[in-house]
Amino acid sequence: MNPDANNPYGISAACRILGVSRAAYYKWIHRKPTAHQLENEAILTYVIELEEQNHYIFGVKRLVTYINAKTPYHVSHGRVRRIMRQGHIQASIRVAKHDRKAEKKEFLLANKLYTADAGHAFHLIAPNMVWVTDCSELTFGKDNKQKLRLSAVKDLYDHSVIAWFVAPTETAQLVTDTMKLAVKNNGGIKPKILHSDQGSSYTAGSYNTYLSGEGIVHSMSRPGTPGDNSPMESLWSHLKVERFAFEQALSEVEMMKNIEEAINWYNNERLQETLNGMTPIEYRNHAVKEIA
Repeated sequence: MNPDANNPYGISAACRILGVSRAAYYKWIHRKPTAHQLENEAILTYVIELEEQNHYIFGVKRLVTYINAKTPYHVSHGRVRRIMRQGHIQASIRVAKHDRKAEKKEFLLANKLYTADAGHAFHLIAPNMVWVTDCSELTFGKDNKQKLRLSAVKDLYDHSVIAWFVAPTETAQLVTDTMKLAVKNNGGIKPKILHSDQGSSYTAGSYNTYLSGEGIVHSMSRPGTPGDNSPMESLWSHLKVERFAFEQALSEVEMMKNIEEAINWYNNERLQETLNGMTPIEYRNHAVKEIA
């Protein structure tokens, strides 16, 4: 509203509508803009001209670059953002924000052993098609407070433990060493797919670089779904309930001996109904003979 300064009734009406005093109104119309405000007005004029010439394609970052390079003013991203907001300027091209870490994890977390229609594909027709892996914590010592992380790789076809490795903590190095040992123990034969949970050691770049270099497809459980790796959960349950619960190791050396004996028992002595009453190694050897 632009009331006539010579019309006191118009000024009074405008002040009532705006909710300001007459003194404030007169102070406002006689105000002098600051140097900063004048700069902002000049920058706004430049931005509008630049945007109109380029179909409003420039966002804050590019405008900052242009203003700092082509004008006598030096601006920050925040200042340009405020000027654009006050001038109601919006870039026509909006760059979507990408959470690269989340995208990488999304790719890695693809579960190759599960579909909504068929459920889990845990029953394989031949060895070395799918291996599963996981880590579990074991305790030992007089007070049972000392800890080790046991990493193992198991063939989903015959349930045999192909390799195991131990370290004080779970790391990418531990799980990589376990996989390298599994391939070595299996005569250099690699699986087509390796399945694990989504732990940080399994999503580590070094681990996935190794798998990719070996041509092994990495399948991973869905978040918060331990059942997606139930074959490994089953292994830990059998070892802990049927072996380690009755063998309290007082030292790391004794714990290592117990692990070796327990896995040997699981592979060569523990008969499994799902393997036609055979042990994992018997079932594996039977399959190898049939293939030969």
